[in-house]
Amino acid sequence: MAIINGRRIQVPSAGITGQQIIQQMKPSPGRRPVIRQGLAFRPVQPDYTYTPNELFDSQGKPVKITTIPDRTKGTVTYGGDRSFLSRQIITEQVYDIAEKLFKRGISFDEEHADWMIANQYVLPPIWHSIARTTDLLIVFPTEYPELPPVGFYLKEEIPLSVNGHLYQSAYHEACSDPLTQGWKWYCVYINHGSWQPAPVQRPGDWRRGDNLWTYFTLISEVLSGGDE
Repeated sequence: MAIINGRRIQVPSAGITGQQIIQQMKPSPGRRPVIRQGLAFRPVQPDYTYTPNELFDSQGKPVKITTIPDRTKGTVTYGGDRSFLSRQIITEQVYDIAEKLFKRGISFDEEHADWMIANQYVLPPIWHSIARTTDLLIVFPTEYPELPPVGFYLKEEIPLSVNGHLYQSAYHEACSDPLTQGWKWYCVYINHGSWQPAPVQRPGDWRRGDNLWTYFTLISEVLSGGDE
């Protein structure tokens, strides 16, 4: 069994191909499917046949398969006059993800909602020869949630990356201010049009579209993979 777009799907004993999973998901343009297994994410491989056992996590729970925006290696601004709605949405999302995901706590710009830090973010196993944890910084564009963050930042004590995405400069209109404050920039750039936030008319509407949970899914997926 697997959970695809929130629906429980029975997996045949012979398994199911990645292409069949993708066909059931019907991802919209600019989206790609990923498998969540515990705290790890990995892309769905079209030519691979997944056995039923591979679609359960270590606790015996069905894996969740969802879509995230395409990424690559819009005009974005930082530190501008953020709207009340933007501050409200960021604050709701940060508190929601902090309560449910980050047991080591977070730091958050409560006044302007310009940034958040996941304290001692646990890195995937492929990083453990370099570091097991690091603070992880996200800077929110003034235009958030219409525009997503551009990459994220790890502490400069991390000497190198396992996949080459870590830089001492910022590109793709990412905010460069953290680079003078002890951070390195990790390149994750979402393709134009792939980020799809939900229209917000009342509290919680943001859950229906791309949001901070989506972005941390993307972070986990890219940190868990090799060079792409």
